[in-house]
Amino acid sequence: MKNGSEDGIILRVKKVLLTCAIFLSCEQDSSQRLTLCPLFSDGMVLQRDTIVSLWGQCDPDQLVTLNSSWGVSDSTRSDQNGDWIAKISTTNETGPHTLTIKSGEWAKEIRDVLFGEVWLAAGQSNMEMDFDYCCNTTDNAIQELANANYSMIRMFNVKKSLEYEPTRNVEGQWAMAVGNDMESFSAVGYFFAKRLHEDLGVPIGIIHSSWGGSTLEAWTSHDVLATLDEYEDDLSDLANDIKENEKAREWFSPYSSIALPSAGWDLYLHDYIKKKSPDIDYLGYFLDGWQELDEIGKERINDIDSDENWMPLDKQGTVDETFETTNFKGVALFRNQFQVHDVNASHMLTIEPEKNLLWGLWEYDVYVNSQKVASSLIDVKKDDYKFIKSNHTINIHSSILKSGENQLVLRIIGHPSMGDISIQTSNGKQIKFDIGWECSLIAEEWYQLNDYKYPYTSLYFHGNHDVDYSSQPKKTIVSHGSLGTLFNGMMNPLIPYAIKGVIWYQGESNVGNGGPEFKSFDTLMPLMINDLRERWGRELPFYFAQIAPYFNYNGMSPYFRDVQRGLLRIPNTGMVVTLDIGENYDIHPSNKHDVGERFARLALSDQYGKDIVASGPLLKSAKMNDGRVTVDFFHIGPGLVIDQSNRSAFELAGKDRKFLEATIINHGEYLEAYSEGISRPKYLRYAFSDTAYATLFNLEGLPGSSFFTRIKD
Repeated sequence: MKNGSEDGIILRVKKVLLTCAIFLSCEQDSSQRLTLCPLFSDGMVLQRDTIVSLWGQCDPDQLVTLNSSWGVSDSTRSDQNGDWIAKISTTNETGPHTLTIKSGEWAKEIRDVLFGEVWLAAGQSNMEMDFDYCCNTTDNAIQELANANYSMIRMFNVKKSLEYEPTRNVEGQWAMAVGNDMESFSAVGYFFAKRLHEDLGVPIGIIHSSWGGSTLEAWTSHDVLATLDEYEDDLSDLANDIKENEKAREWFSPYSSIALPSAGWDLYLHDYIKKKSPDIDYLGYFLDGWQELDEIGKERINDIDSDENWMPLDKQGTVDETFETTNFKGVALFRNQFQVHDVNASHMLTIEPEKNLLWGLWEYDVYVNSQKVASSLIDVKKDDYKFIKSNHTINIHSSILKSGENQLVLRIIGHPSMGDISIQTSNGKQIKFDIGWECSLIAEEWYQLNDYKYPYTSLYFHGNHDVDYSSQPKKTIVSHGSLGTLFNGMMNPLIPYAIKGVIWYQGESNVGNGGPEFKSFDTLMPLMINDLRERWGRELPFYFAQIAPYFNYNGMSPYFRDVQRGLLRIPNTGMVVTLDIGENYDIHPSNKHDVGERFARLALSDQYGKDIVASGPLLKSAKMNDGRVTVDFFHIGPGLVIDQSNRSAFELAGKDRKFLEATIINHGEYLEAYSEGISRPKYLRYAFSDTAYATLFNLEGLPGSSFFTRIKD
């Protein structure tokens, strides 16, 4: 026992340490009294020859001054919250420049500032896809990483952020397109910037803000969504969902977690695709990550004698009933015991999936006396993996068994179902289990809280926590598909950074909305574009990519592409066609250089006055002419080309809408279409399937867009 003197010394030491901690904390806070939005940092690219805005925070009602190496300055005052925004003019001089911002005794200096052309690249996974992306490899990745040395091409990757309300906070940093430093660059953004830089000879800055699997609704402000009746109920529900989501986030936050290596859908795709295209190693992208999960629950599996954290299951009971959980998914252990009288006799174990198992992840590992004897995923060869499970029988090696009591443990990842388990000897004798089944929950799957990584769900480890599952709130998810979340967190913080325009690759997650007419997308996209233009204060050029061919759109993608084509009615827009670069069994085509190049062509032609063909052929009209259909196009360039190596992909139909392949005659400046089986065609369509491949080009090599049209008499 300590004496009074020792207690006094310890108390005084604690007071000194506390005082030091407070002092250091105050020092740290005071050093942050002048802060800048991270967009304004070393290596940034500012739009040249214009007025740019800069913003940050300092003490309330303080003077903020900006002084530049290029000879201009400005000043402003912070408001009552300490927020400030200032404007300063840029020049055509490339730089590098420096900029100093001061407020009172605090100062920030931004170095290596370049003046050039700044574009925003946004959308979902095909814009996000970098030079080290899961599921596919960007074309030319090895060569670009080895040879790229473009110090005047720079990219700011906006960190993924979900927000309930518009925020000014953004995280990220500027990086140069030099070697491996550009591994995390958006590939489309990079190839777009590379072409602009080579043609214009000026620095190019790309602000990259994208999220795989995101919907258009997530990128649209609540102000816009509130104007549409179809979103009224969803917006009303969102307010309650946000409250429930905050409770769930708070409940999960104390637990350590690890991102799942892939979604169940990815595993299903591997099983499906290997039958269609054996050369695609889809599972290979995720298998290492799954194998790292082999340690989950091992401590409990190895602790054969412990009863801690195990709960008995009623004969017909479920995990949810036993633990008072709701729709539990994650990692669960099930155990029982069986007797062995002759260890040298053959013992066969059969695991049979539950007949009414819900679709989704259900993977198992089977342990006898802590030794793994079977696995559905972690220990299987890629070619042997099957997502849809069938009965599996294995021989338990005699070296694992022991005379007398033996323990069986199942580790289930996904839906917590044991299925049916049986053991029998070679002579057909059924081995009965000694006791009722027991269950232990190891980790629960739920949406990630931050540092979002595909597939955006994690396993939250309950470990040895005394978890009261009955207190778990409703597991409501507010995600990258929820209304306005990405506008709030990843678009609003960028406004009003001076940009030249926007390149946009998104839509895969909206295929199917509203049926073939896609009324939601067709209505919302123009409103979203107009909203961004109003917030930036100018009619920004807005260029978007059509979705590429892919097998799993249930026949909806050609209708969706046609809707995207219709968006060209919006002034100052352009469209990149990707019909010729799709990969039928991968939603992320590896060819990103053509996409970036085609975006660049639009910008170079429309914004920078370059005399180049910027688009592939786009339908102008289709009309009857002497019993055949004359088809005219915009953007024919030097002339039209039909790829003769494939069927034409043009189809005609009468009023019954039964389409037959059309014969096409190419007249260079227009096409002539007819079908011997249709005397009076009423409809014409081109490349109108999920996996259609481009056959129509102009002589510049740019593909034409798919279309569906009524033929004019």
